Amino acid sequence: MLNPIRASYLLVATIALTACGGNAERYLLPEATMETQRQSAASVIVVGPIDLPSYVRDIEINIQDQDGVLRPAPNGFWADDPTRALTELLADALDQSLTAVVASDPLPGLGLADLRVDVKVRRFVGKPGQTMELKGQYFLTAPKGGQLQKIERFEISVPLPTSEVTDYAAAQSRAIALLSNQISASISGVRRSQL
Repeated sequence: MLNPIRASYLLVATIALTACGGNAERYLLPEATMETQRQSAASVIVVGPIDLPSYVRDIEINIQDQDGVLRPAPNGFWADDPTRALTELLADALDQSLTAVVASDPLPGLGLADLRVDVKVRRFVGKPGQTMELKGQYFLTAPKGGQLQKIERFEISVPLPTSEVTDYAAAQSRAIALLSNQISASISGVRRSQL
C-alpha cells in the first residue's frame, strides 16, 4: 500500500501533467518539396542525426523575442522529437534532390552507404517579423573507406513574417530545404573515385 504522503504527491503530479498535456498544441514540420534533381556518384547516402543546440532539441517550441530572449510559444510543442524530425526532413529533401537513395541512419537492409552526411548546427533561431537563421557546418565522408572528407560552412536566412507557430515551422522547413540544396550541390561534385 502506498504511503499517504507519497500517494498525494503522485495525485498532484498526475493532475499537473494532465492539465499541461490537455491544452498543448502539437505541431508538425511541413514537408519540403525539392524541384531540382542532381546526379550523384553515390548510389546510397546516409544522413546522420543532426547535431542541434539544446534550445532546438527541446520539444517545447522556443521563439526569440525582439529583446533577443528565447521564450516558449504559448501551448506550442513539436509533435515529434526535433532531432528526429529535422534529420528526416533533411534526408527526405536530399532523397528528392539527388539520383541516389537517401535515408537517415541507421540503414536497415541497405548495407553500408557510399556517402555519409553529418550536420552540426551552431544556430537555428527565428525572430518574428525578421528572419529564421540556420548556421553551422556539414560533413561529407565515405563510410567504405574512400578519400572523401569534405567540410563546408552554411549560413541560411529565410523570412519569418509572424510569431505564429505555423509560420515558425514553415520557416524551419524552408531553411532545411535550402540547406539540402547546398548539400546536394556539393554531393553532385563528388567523384566515384572519392568513394
